[in-house]
Amino acid sequence: MRYLYSGKQAKDIDSHAIHTVGMPGLVLMEKAAMTIAAVLMGREERTKKILAVCGTGNNGGDGVAAARILCQQGYDAAVTVIGDPDHMTEEMQRQIEIAVNCDVPVLPVASVSDHSFDILLDGVFGIGLSRAVEGVYEQILDQMNESDADIYALDVPSGIHAGTGAVLGTAVKAKCTVTFGIHKLGLVLHPGCEYAGEVIVGDIGFPEVSVASVVPEYYYYEPEDLLLQMPPRPVRSHKGTFGKVLIAAGSETMSGAAYLAAKAAYSIGAGLVKVISPACNREILLSSLPEILFATRDELSDSLDWADAVVVGPGLGLTEEAEKMVRYIVENSPVPTVIDGDGIRLCRNVTDTLSDNFILTPHLKEMSYLTGIPVSGLQDNLPDTTKSTAGNWNCVVVQKDARTVVSDGNECYINVSGNSGMATGGSGDVLAGIMGGLLGQHMEPFAAAKLAVYLHGLSGDAAAKKKGVYSMMASDLICGVADISAQLYTEGGME
Repeated sequence: MRYLYSGKQAKDIDSHAIHTVGMPGLVLMEKAAMTIAAVLMGREERTKKILAVCGTGNNGGDGVAAARILCQQGYDAAVTVIGDPDHMTEEMQRQIEIAVNCDVPVLPVASVSDHSFDILLDGVFGIGLSRAVEGVYEQILDQMNESDADIYALDVPSGIHAGTGAVLGTAVKAKCTVTFGIHKLGLVLHPGCEYAGEVIVGDIGFPEVSVASVVPEYYYYEPEDLLLQMPPRPVRSHKGTFGKVLIAAGSETMSGAAYLAAKAAYSIGAGLVKVISPACNREILLSSLPEILFATRDELSDSLDWADAVVVGPGLGLTEEAEKMVRYIVENSPVPTVIDGDGIRLCRNVTDTLSDNFILTPHLKEMSYLTGIPVSGLQDNLPDTTKSTAGNWNCVVVQKDARTVVSDGNECYINVSGNSGMATGGSGDVLAGIMGGLLGQHMEPFAAAKLAVYLHGLSGDAAAKKKGVYSMMASDLICGVADISAQLYTEGGME
């Protein structure tokens, strides 16, 4: 698990290390510079010409120090400084003095645009930027992007908001970002992640007590977390051990949604899956997926008593009958319940609050319908809007996007798995089914929602390796789940 921090939280950690622990700021700056230099020395030949483009703040000081270290290691490295020298921080002034004393060339700002450098170090702005980039700074960032040089950003690409990932007017588009000490939220969220390139989190010696002084609200899973998060599979078991999942899905023209959700629930380990759908879907569903049980909508009450987990909504339609079904489930479900797809719009019609036993899985338009916030407003700050919506609805919310966010109203999981090939019809139905299958295996709703989103993305990555992002279909995601399951079976010692 990797925690993510806002720009303010990162500054608080830095301040704690300097002012509370007593670690000199120049020591942290020197360690940051050594980290940057080590990354370049491991990747770039000494024949490359390097220019550190530095602002007058401490981010610029990191760049100046890195250029000095690279010069001492045999690289042709130089420095240029943007901004009023009278506004330099004390640490930046000191680094310039040291660089000059070590014969590091300090060049005019016009050098950025002469296209004679192979590598640019971006040390213009740090994590504190909160307003639009203008004037000479805008010109320089644009010139950096227009150059043929590879750009390495220091901490965050200049012009990117460290907390939201927003582009503040214009921003540097980096090949690689070396961020210091802790990972930043804005390097994971869109569009910031598109500007950051490869992200390397470098250790610059923050004391553990300083990092612990700030409580992170955001995090994502890494591959080593997967086996730890999966529900147990006891050897002495039967189909009842792994849960009975009820999927209320499909309409007269949308049987495929029910099929995908049901098959996905089985693919992640559910013991039994029952589908409630119109009678006309019985033959096609049972012939394509004979493992399921089938019931019609007039059997909802008995089926709800039978279930350990419920998924309602995929392909359900927006009819009066569908709304009655959603209302009944919302008012009577005694077990963890996922509300997806059409069920979300219908749920909004019948209530404005749920309980922590429910999971809502809106995409952006559905989230806009739930909250009244325009899609553009949601995209500006997905973590905060997801968290507030979860709090307002008193349930778990899975805000689906390129970076899906999951919140229980207190903390936020930011998903980093997946790819653009998953933007295809039925992908959400598969996610709902995976979620239901995990709930059926007695996972808590928040834990199940986070794991389902991560698995869904991993299954998309597995499918992309086989078919590419252009040719993927939702059914390929289910095959991807099977691939991951087989890998876990081997790596988990369950052979």
